[in-house]
Amino acid sequence: MAPYTYSPIANEKHPIDVAAAESQVRRSKPSLKHRAIGHFVPAVLLTSALLLLFRSAFVCHGRYDPSKELGRPSEYMQDVTDTKKVALEAHIMSKCPDARDCLQQLVVPAMEQVSDKVDFRMSYIGRVDDKSDAVACMHGPSECLGDMIELCAARIYPDPKLYLGFANCMTSNYSQIPDREFVQSCALEHGVDFERVNKCISEEGHGSELLRNSVLRSQDNNVTKSCTVRLAGDVRCIRDGGKWYDCPRGSDVADLVRDIEKLYEGDSEQI
Repeated sequence: MAPYTYSPIANEKHPIDVAAAESQVRRSKPSLKHRAIGHFVPAVLLTSALLLLFRSAFVCHGRYDPSKELGRPSEYMQDVTDTKKVALEAHIMSKCPDARDCLQQLVVPAMEQVSDKVDFRMSYIGRVDDKSDAVACMHGPSECLGDMIELCAARIYPDPKLYLGFANCMTSNYSQIPDREFVQSCALEHGVDFERVNKCISEEGHGSELLRNSVLRSQDNNVTKSCTVRLAGDVRCIRDGGKWYDCPRGSDVADLVRDIEKLYEGDSEQI
């Protein structure tokens, strides 16, 4: 799907301070301040500006208090992998219609049936500049922020029953990402503590680090299409351009569930 031009959100109540955003980006990566950042600069500044705007909106509504200790990344819960469970991974972009269809038509229905047999992960697709570590998202800085929100929810709530439902809610109405009231409504609907997610994305450098690592994971696995579903490390199916393809054993929920159950029972030869 073709990228669109993104216009940053700004108003009189919460103006975007680009200079402050640039300063924050530099502080978060001091060892990189002398590296060339090329054409990724606009995307980085806009993403940082959006993050500052997102934070300022929470200040006005009592959701963020910069005077409080935010803690370090180690405070957030870590994933625990069950070696018997089957690895299932969905690589998406948070503001992509194909990601919406992929989650609604395949991933979520399958997880409803076999979540106890699956080690599930969501990873995100973008580009990381190897010279500056800057991340660019296909649908603009608002998508990068949406990705960070969903990644923070997954880090805080490693149970897919919580964070997958939250991500599905967000992606179902992706055009509203990252509107604060919209994020709050999805959080409330799926039992996600909005303030903890806010704390995660607001901590300087933490949300961007989660996004960078997730995008690098997709790159390392040669995943470029949203949505790509991988099963046990191999591409199982791709949803792109409104169509399913590279699904040799079928794109129906029953097909994916069947493969997961066979792998779980150790019958990989039948896959």
